Amino acid sequence: KAVTKGAEAAVIESVKAASEVYVPITGEILEVNESLNDNPSQINQDAQGNGWFMKIRIHDEAELGSLMSADEYASFVESLG
Repeated sequence: KAVTKGAEAAVIESVKAASEVYVPITGEILEVNESLNDNPSQINQDAQGNGWFMKIRIHDEAELGSLMSADEYASFVESLG
């Protein structure tokens, strides 16, 4: 499925709320992690490993420059709390 940066790709539901997941880059979804349907806690337990959402073939690698680095993201999350 072709996707555009910023488009909604999925919805995650919890006991308290539902949250949208947005596509970080324009491309094509190659694979979806179906194991999250049975074990969504993988997202929190192992986001860098088994908790991945989808695999995307990038259409424009220049878009990667607009994403946060791991350190920038950690600072951003810390600023929220």
